[in-house]
Amino acid sequence: MKRLLAIALTSLVLTSAAAVAKDKTPPSLPKGTQVGVVNLLDAEVMHYHAARQTINSYVKIQAVNWNVDEMLLTALQAQPAASDLALTPVAPSDALLRSRESCFVNAPLAKGLPKNCSAGLVELASSANVSYLIVMAPGLNNADHADGGPRLETSSMLRGWGFVTHEFSGAKDKPNLFCEVELMLIAITPDGAALRVREWGGSYNYQWQTYTVPPDPKVFPPDQLEQLQPLFATILGRQAKDFVEQVHIE
Repeated sequence: MKRLLAIALTSLVLTSAAAVAKDKTPPSLPKGTQVGVVNLLDAEVMHYHAARQTINSYVKIQAVNWNVDEMLLTALQAQPAASDLALTPVAPSDALLRSRESCFVNAPLAKGLPKNCSAGLVELASSANVSYLIVMAPGLNNADHADGGPRLETSSMLRGWGFVTHEFSGAKDKPNLFCEVELMLIAITPDGAALRVREWGGSYNYQWQTYTVPPDPKVFPPDQLEQLQPLFATILGRQAKDFVEQVHIE
């Protein structure tokens, strides 16, 4: 299995584009700044199946046994520039979890953080004694998150991590993985929480090279879904790299 996963990683197909135009004056953080790292992404994978007739298409969500908090922290710590920051895991508050849909998933983050979402972030940062938060949250495959509109011509319901299969695919065709995930640097200012950096994951396009059709196409065995963990860790690593590169460490 390890050899199989290694082959899959080296066989990944990647196309990448900046999810957000880079700011000409990137935010500056002093060396050693304490930054809270918050994960709002559930340990689950979404499977979207595109049938020949739209009425027969379906979406399935399956839980996976992945430590997503650890995946996020590892991806950030692997970036050389991040070594000059004090990254600290912070558990999301109940209030922030309750506001996940309205403040992140359904929010037009391409235009900025909604003002009514500030209070929960300020409270969480205060409890963690930090002035900056890195937040990872699921988003939707639509123009509110992806500049220029959705990347996949499938469904605006796609969110988080997942893959797309097609009824009309050939035996050698491999499903595309998608990463409808936001990485955000949020600063706590006298005026409240402000979105300083955003890296949208929807522009990363990989294929599941070791994919084989399961006995029941609607329910994937847990061991088969485990093949995806290192692949999404790789995607997250690339997203974290592009994210951190937008921040200047003094």
